[in-house]
Amino acid sequence: MSYDLLIVGSGSAGVAAALEAAAKGAKAAVVEVGVLGGTCVNVGCVPSKALLRAAEAHHRAAHHGFAGIKTQALGVNLKEVIGQKDALVEALRQEKYAEVLEAAGVPVLRGGARFLDGETLEVGGRPLKASRYLLATVAHPTLPPIPGLEGSRPWSYLEALSPDSQPESLLVIGGGPIGLELAQAYARLGTQVTVLEALPYLLPSEDPELSTLLRGYLEAEGLAIHTDVRVLRVGREEGYRVETNRGVFVAERLLVATGRRARTEGLELERAGVERDERGFIRVDEHLKTTNPQVFAAGDVAGLPQFVYVAALSGRMAARNALGEPTPLDLSALPRVTFTDPALAAVGLDEAEARKRHGAGVRTATLPLTAVPKALVAQDTRGAFKIVVDGEGTVLGLHILAPEAGDVLQEGILAVKFGLSYRDLVDTFHPYLTLAEGIRLVAQALDTEVGMLSCCA
Repeated sequence: MSYDLLIVGSGSAGVAAALEAAAKGAKAAVVEVGVLGGTCVNVGCVPSKALLRAAEAHHRAAHHGFAGIKTQALGVNLKEVIGQKDALVEALRQEKYAEVLEAAGVPVLRGGARFLDGETLEVGGRPLKASRYLLATVAHPTLPPIPGLEGSRPWSYLEALSPDSQPESLLVIGGGPIGLELAQAYARLGTQVTVLEALPYLLPSEDPELSTLLRGYLEAEGLAIHTDVRVLRVGREEGYRVETNRGVFVAERLLVATGRRARTEGLELERAGVERDERGFIRVDEHLKTTNPQVFAAGDVAGLPQFVYVAALSGRMAARNALGEPTPLDLSALPRVTFTDPALAAVGLDEAEARKRHGAGVRTATLPLTAVPKALVAQDTRGAFKIVVDGEGTVLGLHILAPEAGDVLQEGILAVKFGLSYRDLVDTFHPYLTLAEGIRLVAQALDTEVGMLSCCA
């Protein structure tokens, strides 16, 4: 059979590409050897956030700031929590992947895929031809080269999302988004959690000022956090023993959350002339074309930022490019959210990078959540807003540490994308008693002492 576009991988990038191709009248098919849906719905965004929300519900039952309100957390049945999470995953996999592809008329071809040459893909032993191919396989967890680690069979996020039982204690190697989200979730469910991070502060890709605030909130909840830690060796007897430059740490379970690598095993990319970079990700240009002009790549396997919305957008763009509509992928206003509580959401440049690129004219303002009326009435003032502008006042970055920070960030994304001035934010209506009002207030803080304003001025 001959296709206009043959897509390997049924995750967000692959399905987005398939729907784009079908909408344009192209003959497309999706190849999948495993479970339909890829990382996000099966072992990523959906299950992790379901676990986070369950843990938050338990935590909130015993921790709130309202006088006269007596509540208590009565216990956790992790098996039931995981069961509800699994049911949600199964439902979304069927509704948002299987049924969507079927409705679009895109078949799913079952079987492993490998290139026979630069123009032929074998699927389940059948050689298939297509005008263009799109590789949209996933990335999966990788272990750092620490003596004793691989043989100790630690958890990755895969095992942490579907545990056979709840550990009494947990060591987490890695203070990035995945490590912190799961660390806080397990801590709130009753596990004693210790986080070990190699760099000087948590969330190394984020603004240090807000990252430092977040660390304090996590420690206040009982998490033990150690930075500047170099792990020397891992051993296992009944539990785990981790030797570091900061001493020895022991726990019942060990979670390693230090990185992911592209899954390209078995594709035999060299037969198709498709090159990978030094990290193992497929090389692509701005149009997502590989070193073989007939083959495109999108999502995690292409070495793009590992967010599901990047995967979906790159899948759509790759399909357009493969079908002859040149469309470069634009990542200039890329948002990122770490779903801790409070969450840390950001877009654009942080202060250090802005000064490096734009010089001494860069200005910043930081607004504590104690200056945001919504936070005051909610009795939860954990967090801050931070804005970064250039010498002309153009918004270069917005950083928010607050409950549901990701839901508030969209205005900042538009400001960075379209080059708005902070004065545009000041002069735009922001409903009173919403967290979004903090964006106006932090923009005003560049020129004004916010504490001297009236409550809604």
